Amino acid sequence: MKKRSQVIADLLEKPGHLIRRAHQMSVAIFETKAAPFSITAPQHVVMTALFKHPGIDQVTLAGLVALDKVTTGSIVTRLVGRGLVRREQSAQDGRARALFLSEEGMALLVEMQQTVRQAQKTLLARLTPAEQKTLMNLLRQMMGVEEDLSPLARPKKGVHARPSVK
Repeated sequence: MKKRSQVIADLLEKPGHLIRRAHQMSVAIFETKAAPFSITAPQHVVMTALFKHPGIDQVTLAGLVALDKVTTGSIVTRLVGRGLVRREQSAQDGRARALFLSEEGMALLVEMQQTVRQAQKTLLARLTPAEQKTLMNLLRQMMGVEEDLSPLARPKKGVHARPSVK
């Protein structure tokens, strides 16, 4: 019979645990550094996506940022309430609303960039530049997205951003 310690892997051997811990670290660093802007990490992701893809609809936005539609809607509503995002009637679909950063949202996003870069630098500080590049490539590969991050990059065929839990 195997020893109990041999049956259950150590937490530091579990990739899901390490990814979760790295994510917690990333969010904590971002939110500490971005506190003066009163923007959360998910709000920043939504604003960045709208900067890169102005005029997309909320469902497309949710897929792009890999958040569920309800969470994305809540984030958009808060950003609209702060005057950072605006909704307009879609020219392509009369039922849909196109989303855009407002001038204030654009200015805030641009103003935040040095802080965002500093948060990323802090997060990756224990890695050499080569290791940082390797990590980024491995994360993209794991997620199934192309390195060029072309507009509205989608996971490769057969890879799902949100695997089903059984």
